[in-house]
Amino acid sequence: MEDYIEAHKFSNNHMEQLKKDKICGCFYCLTGVKRKRNGNRNIKNMRTQTSDNVKIGNIRYFTELKGDAPISVYVVSGEKGDMLIDTGFSTTTQALVRWISEKGYNITDIFITHAHPDHDWNAARFKQLFNARIWLGKEDLSLICNFADQPQTPTHSRFVSRVKRISFWTKTPLFKSKHYVPDILIDENANEVAKQYGYDIEFVHLPGHTKGSYGILKDGVLYAGDSYAVLNGTPMEPPHAYSIEEMKDSVRKIAELSPEYLACGHGVPFLFTDHMM
Repeated sequence: MEDYIEAHKFSNNHMEQLKKDKICGCFYCLTGVKRKRNGNRNIKNMRTQTSDNVKIGNIRYFTELKGDAPISVYVVSGEKGDMLIDTGFSTTTQALVRWISEKGYNITDIFITHAHPDHDWNAARFKQLFNARIWLGKEDLSLICNFADQPQTPTHSRFVSRVKRISFWTKTPLFKSKHYVPDILIDENANEVAKQYGYDIEFVHLPGHTKGSYGILKDGVLYAGDSYAVLNGTPMEPPHAYSIEEMKDSVRKIAELSPEYLACGHGVPFLFTDHMM
């Protein structure tokens, strides 16, 4: 309860600063949650965009259209099952499970692009629900449920207050994923391991946002996690990183790979070739 009280004190004591931001400093505005008077999340009114209603290449995606950094989840197929890329956040759980069920995806694997709570929030739940293997970059193992293990630095002055708020909230129970244990730690042998499980994919190490940030390159699409982002509909470098220098190196690596599409952890996929022109 003390965490909740301190959180509200933060918003109250920084009122003038927060009024200047496009979103306020409270947890619910940061994550796009709207509450009914009885305290339940307003799931029915959640706006989503998926590959069913807006086709973008052959990418199968689910995006929750809330906030300035909409959360996106993806599915890629293998010979023996389907791989879920990231797991969404608390606000996406019910709608995401319904989408997976309606599409008939056979989720046998879950790839976490990096161990931040807006990406691995449902990892433990989905592992049990789908009886799936969890894949995570080995460098992010200590980051699970421990956001402060890799302190984030704003990549631009306009993101300073954003990073302060996120760093604050990740110290509270409201922003901690349920603990999970990865089945496969991604390293230099991960591509061969993926083949054994029927996936024709290439893992790409994209450190910077976190030490263990990885992407997947498949069929001209780079599923890049938060190594790149779409904020307010605009593709850009991520607003914060563990290492800005490594992040910029990863952005250059993405440019060198020159995928046709970039599918980020926030925002809908976009034509990367057009963005680079």
